[in-house]
Amino acid sequence: MAVVKVFPDDVDRKLMEVFSRLGYDGASMEILSQATGLKKASLYHRFPGGKKDMAAHVLKNVEAWFLSHVDAVLRDEQKPLDKRLNEGIAAISSLFEDGARNCSLRMLSACTESGYFRETIANSFMILKNAFTFIAEQNGLSSEMASKKAIEVIINIQGSLILSRAMQDNGIFKTSIADIPERLGISQNKNLK
Repeated sequence: MAVVKVFPDDVDRKLMEVFSRLGYDGASMEILSQATGLKKASLYHRFPGGKKDMAAHVLKNVEAWFLSHVDAVLRDEQKPLDKRLNEGIAAISSLFEDGARNCSLRMLSACTESGYFRETIANSFMILKNAFTFIAEQNGLSSEMASKKAIEVIINIQGSLILSRAMQDNGIFKTSIADIPERLGISQNKNLK
């Protein structure tokens, strides 16, 4: 029988897909094994704490992704503000597959082990808040107003993901994403699709 090579990035992606779709409580070891192509013993070898370690690993990857694909992009002052914002918005849209994918932060914040994940989830949302606050401040908003607007953006992203899934209409998410510049007080041409 041939040995099938399973790459760590593929395992990470599959774990994220399962937890985003089913949440923590719905993701059984059997489902995680099938999704990743690894036997349960191999999963336990990689993640000795089992499903809890897998979910924590997914959340750490999300946190790192927000740092590199949103925070670093929005803070790159070598590019014009509108270009940075467009790139950050495009990255978020891609992460959530234009509204078709649940947010793993939300799915894992409402589970039986949510206390275990609370710090990483809070850190991930703080990364987004700080990045959006930074770009709104650069556009001239006061720190207090920029922070308030950044929180509104996150609430709208999360709410639109829920509504998009519930109503089977990804247009809700796409509209919310397109409205981010306006919510941050940044008027620009409406080329955000």
